[in-house]
Amino acid sequence: MTDNLKLVAIFAHPDDEAFGTGGTLTKYAHEGVDVHLIMATRGEAGQLANPAITPTHPFSLLREQELRRACEVYGLKQLHLLGYGDGQTAMVPPSEAVYKIVRLLRDIKPQIVLSFGPEGVYGHYDHLVVHRWASASVRLAAETERWPELGAAHHVAKFYHRAMPQSQVDNMQERLGYNSVPMDGIPFPFTGYPIEQITTIVDVRAWADKKAQAIRCHASQIGPDNPILQEDFDPTANDWFWKETFILAQSHGLLDGYFIDDKECDLFAGVRV
Repeated sequence: MTDNLKLVAIFAHPDDEAFGTGGTLTKYAHEGVDVHLIMATRGEAGQLANPAITPTHPFSLLREQELRRACEVYGLKQLHLLGYGDGQTAMVPPSEAVYKIVRLLRDIKPQIVLSFGPEGVYGHYDHLVVHRWASASVRLAAETERWPELGAAHHVAKFYHRAMPQSQVDNMQERLGYNSVPMDGIPFPFTGYPIEQITTIVDVRAWADKKAQAIRCHASQIGPDNPILQEDFDPTANDWFWKETFILAQSHGLLDGYFIDDKECDLFAGVRV
């Protein structure tokens, strides 16, 4: 179970993986874990946040190129694009999308899967849908009688939700002057969790520079005033950047004696010897 560690992250749009989990993906990839990223869309409905960029290709291609550059920084094993339309995931037959993800989970056989929580970070509709897809896929991948043509059933050892502590949301308001994302002119606030509900805090200080580099790969989505773009930005100076936080949503078959004592610091705790 511990000879070949594997992690799969499932998100909706290019850059969803970067801000809250980019350091974690980088940390494990560079420690020898096979890290895979499943992306539902190419983010073609996103807004161009940087006026200095003039797209010379379809926006979907630009965002895919940005994502692939970020994946090189993370050191991912493989990027898997599901190819759905940005903003259209709610119209996709759930069985179709879940079938594709179950196929990947049974093929890759990850011990760890991480994705959005039920609030989708700030309630983006695609995030909410992908949360449902990921949750169903983790469960159905383990059911022997479900889609046997996709291969042997696979039990994911630990399924995590990305989760922001409430203190980080409050800090965002103080630091940036906002703690919501506008969609069609309507502010969608970030959801914060009490620290007591956060089960896992991954310290990615050693990979903070790489995380910042990967975020900058998504140049079309970052306004020129963003602190991360500034020359004096220090990725290790603020724990909101180098602490990545999760909630363990479900687990299966962990090593005897494993338990969460206050907070986990390793997604593979209870999996690796």
